[in-house]
Amino acid sequence: MKNNKWLVLAGAVALTAFSTAQAVQITGNVDMSGTTTLNNVNLSLASSAGLFSSVTVGGIPTGSFALNGGSLGQAVTWTGFSWPSSTLVSPLWTFSTIGGSETFSFALANDSVVTQTSSFLNLLGNGTLTGTGAVNYDPTPGVWSFTISNPSGQTSANMSFTFQNSQTAVIPDGGATVMLLGAALSAMGLFRKKLIA
Repeated sequence: MKNNKWLVLAGAVALTAFSTAQAVQITGNVDMSGTTTLNNVNLSLASSAGLFSSVTVGGIPTGSFALNGGSLGQAVTWTGFSWPSSTLVSPLWTFSTIGGSETFSFALANDSVVTQTSSFLNLLGNGTLTGTGAVNYDPTPGVWSFTISNPSGQTSANMSFTFQNSQTAVIPDGGATVMLLGAALSAMGLFRKKLIA
């Protein structure tokens, strides 16, 4: 009986050791749209976006972006950026949820051109999402997409184009789930062996 107590205690210690506090990561997807001024009247020759106006959260925000009052329709502040680039733009954008209980931002680490013609621009990039307020989220890796559709292919006299933007949180599993499962199964196996013996 004394050995069984030690076995149970060892199993509990093993589970506690592997069940460290998990970080609160940002989850979900958020879309935005608005108007930006590019550095060229021809979309195919542009290499940076400067002034932004009427940018709001659109679509259906999911995960963390839908919590704490939600974010649909919220105004978004943007910073100018260029492409292709590996220059950090921090923050690229920032907004607060309805009621202001949470503020999210995205730091763009790099971006690249997927497609750039006079009628369509598609940029992809990576960076870090942060959230502070009601929940202080840990910095979370995110992927970024920025598109401008100009179906006519005509130049814009004032260099102003409407854009779409999307971020998705990318949350890696550090293997903690597998470690916990393995530790629990090992402890149960040892306990079973002791009961049979």
